[in-house]
Amino acid sequence: MTGTISMTVDLVDLMPDDAINARRTRNDEGIDELKASIRAHGVAQSLRVRRGDDGKYKIIAGSRRHRVLCELAVDGDSAAGVPVDDCFQVPVLIGEDDDTTAREISQAENFIRLPQHEADTYETFRELADRGLDEGQIASRFGIDPKRVKRMLALGRLSPVILDAWRSGIFNERGSGVETVRAFTLAPSIAEQERVFNKLTKDRNLHSHAVMRAFGGADDDIKKWVKIAGLDAYKAAGGAVTTDLFGDDHIVADKALMHRVAEESIKAKLDGLKAEGWSWVSTNSDLGYYWEHSWKREKPGDGQATADEKKLIKKLEKAVAKGTDGTAGELARLQTAIAGRQWTPDQLAKAGSVVKIGYHGDVEIVRGVVKPQAEKKASSASDEPKEKGPPTISNALHQRLSAQATLAVRQALQQEPRVGLVALLAGFITHRHLHTDSPVRVYHEGFAKVRGEDKETFASVFSRLSVMSDQELFQVAAGCAGDAVHMERPHNGKLPFDSNAAPLAASIQPDLLTTALRATFDAPDYFGGASKPFVIEAIREAINDDEARKAEKLKKAELVEFALANVPQTGWLPPELRAPTYSGPGKRPAIVAPTLDDDPDFAEITEEEVA
Repeated sequence: MTGTISMTVDLVDLMPDDAINARRTRNDEGIDELKASIRAHGVAQSLRVRRGDDGKYKIIAGSRRHRVLCELAVDGDSAAGVPVDDCFQVPVLIGEDDDTTAREISQAENFIRLPQHEADTYETFRELADRGLDEGQIASRFGIDPKRVKRMLALGRLSPVILDAWRSGIFNERGSGVETVRAFTLAPSIAEQERVFNKLTKDRNLHSHAVMRAFGGADDDIKKWVKIAGLDAYKAAGGAVTTDLFGDDHIVADKALMHRVAEESIKAKLDGLKAEGWSWVSTNSDLGYYWEHSWKREKPGDGQATADEKKLIKKLEKAVAKGTDGTAGELARLQTAIAGRQWTPDQLAKAGSVVKIGYHGDVEIVRGVVKPQAEKKASSASDEPKEKGPPTISNALHQRLSAQATLAVRQALQQEPRVGLVALLAGFITHRHLHTDSPVRVYHEGFAKVRGEDKETFASVFSRLSVMSDQELFQVAAGCAGDAVHMERPHNGKLPFDSNAAPLAASIQPDLLTTALRATFDAPDYFGGASKPFVIEAIREAINDDEARKAEKLKKAELVEFALANVPQTGWLPPELRAPTYSGPGKRPAIVAPTLDDDPDFAEITEEEVA
């Protein structure tokens, strides 16, 4: 090199020139790899230095190499240089550069350094393996993790067609990059790699998921089962697998076997919970979604599994899944002992445990879950007498009445264009839900919800409405609002006309709503389904106290017949159908503010339904 002298100097005569060297921030990244490389291959690139006034050599470029050489020398490692007279000799290039030139050279060496393409790196590693070096030897020579070497070799052994395409940038053009290249390592052969590459290139579908699917990967079921049971259990059962070195898209040869191994793993967990003494065990899929939100939980005591016990449990669970003799009993005894420290006999007898399996295969054990019927049984066994509340109609009858209220409001609202538009807009603003493909989306779970093929497309509806007058649009809005009305209440005590529905009902012309309510009221159903006190109260409100007293002596069938003949024509309606505009016999119920418990999609679950 012009203007420089190549020679070796003593390591002790080298020192960094912090005022000149462009690399002023210490960075430990890659130091171990550099040390391993120098130990295995020596100093591949001489240090650039210049002479100082004190006879020492100031380093312009190569401070990281100097740092590693010093560490090796302190350790007595001969890789620190050529030992001469107890001093390590280091190759250097000596230049006579002024400060400005030296700083520029230092910056240039760090700035213009261009890393080689990854494909070139991995092919070089493959060649080392082809020459007989194993993964451990390669890892030690370059100071990297053996697992990383395995991945690098898998990439280096890809078809030259794939590697050349990688170098050309074709995978980056399709947006997948290195993820697509990695997916090709799942192929069973070079020929399969090239076949899939040619096909997907022709289809313009060179994406990682497309490559994985072509080799049998990207299977969500397999990923879930592998997460539940683990690959070791599947292999122990005789299953063959192509391991995904870069993720969890393993390809199993026998999907049915993988499923069976996962089921056996779940069963082993359930058996372990039974051994702990719980009154019942189950998976979350067998209980429905509501157990997690509404069922009560017992609290464990202070006795927890130790760290060693947790490790042993995992080890035994894997052994049980593999079918190792004697491990099931050992696991059961250990779990029973731990449960005895955490849970009392009364808790074990009252509650159960759930093996909760997530959508992606995550497994969680939930102990101490109490079924509603058990809670009800415990409550009924209490010695404290319960205060008897006022009589109520059945939930089923209450639900039918609230459905009638919904239909009446719907019918009346469709004749109130302005109120209908206000209701529609209010519903849109307060209860949005994105679940369709149209560009304008409105949540619609009303009584007249349209399903399946009856739905119109947004484009056809938009075209149809665009030619309508304002008055016609008001009418359509009122119809939509009417279709969206939903005031049905499955439980008694929650009236249809609560504080949310009352303003809507009060805005509708009273005669329209009253007429609709009377038309939808099913008197035979009400009087036939309600108990005698409710029928007698209806007679009292609609007619008078004398008739009500006389009615008390009638049998139920006679009472219903009398009520049907005399009550409806008075304009009487049950409390559930009395809107804020109600003017018939009887008082209007107090308007109660609804709570989140009124949500029919979540909280309206009876204990009978839970059981």
